[in-house]
Amino acid sequence: MERLELAVVQLEEAKGMIEKGRVPHLRVAYLLIDSVTELILHRVVQAELQQQGMLKKLLSIYEEGTAHGMPADPEKVATIKAQILSKADLKNIDRNFDAKVGLLVRRKVLDEALGPVLEKLHEYRNEMYHRDKLRHEIIRPATLIYFDSACTVLEAYRQMFISYPSELGPEICRFTEGRRPGFGEAMDLPKQIAAQLRREVGLDLPQVRSALSAYLDARLDQMVEGLEFIEDNLGGPALVRGDALRLVQANLAANPTLEQVRGRKYQYSKADLEQWRSRTAALETIDDKHALVSEYAAIEDSFKLLEGKIMDAVLQVDREVQFQIDAARGK
Repeated sequence: MERLELAVVQLEEAKGMIEKGRVPHLRVAYLLIDSVTELILHRVVQAELQQQGMLKKLLSIYEEGTAHGMPADPEKVATIKAQILSKADLKNIDRNFDAKVGLLVRRKVLDEALGPVLEKLHEYRNEMYHRDKLRHEIIRPATLIYFDSACTVLEAYRQMFISYPSELGPEICRFTEGRRPGFGEAMDLPKQIAAQLRREVGLDLPQVRSALSAYLDARLDQMVEGLEFIEDNLGGPALVRGDALRLVQANLAANPTLEQVRGRKYQYSKADLEQWRSRTAALETIDDKHALVSEYAAIEDSFKLLEGKIMDAVLQVDREVQFQIDAARGK
């Protein structure tokens, strides 16, 4: 019960930060949600892997029997082997968030649709915590989605051992009406808590969907504006629309001519920008929350590399423009 209480306290604190609603509070909420999600994933994975030792012993018995002329059922042996993980896999799962999610999805503990959602939201946590990169306009919808997803993960949590402290904390008591739950009730408590917290915070899907669409549209607009800025301000031969998209992808270290740059094929084209815009508009037709975030994540991942190239090039051109302005002013 103390383990469950630790998770619930973090979710309750995150809920309070969400209700405050300001960006600094939402950032704190997001970090709390990510922390508790990884904690619950760790515990669910532990429960899934607790039979590793027993399975290895059982496989050894079957292999020994086969060596002595008593072969085991091949299907049974194959099933056992499929459940035994290598030391490298176990180490990766212990250390890696996405590996935990992948294991639980493969074993159908978590819905397959939830996998990419959790992976993208955890990636955002890293951008927020380590690099302070996450844009303010996405923080609220991302926090609401992550809270809802954390509740889904909590539903999969099964307490392997239930021990009761001398006194239950208020965060647990409010879900049990102050009573010390019996064993059966305690086993169902994570689901009950998850359902209630999800109702209390709420996920306004149309609002979140619109926010995600607007966020992607704004970034695509910024990419197009960046390309136009490069074409309008880069010194040298006159550029036409489409040249900047080629230049940001070209290997300029080889000093190619503009004609050579125009004559080569690149990973991204104008058609990709148009496709990303169409896919973003189509988000408004998705009613399933996990499908919505999965498609949102897929769109973002597909243009993120090009976005970085454009932003880097814009900064370089802007620095050169400022240098020329300062030189003209005699600075």
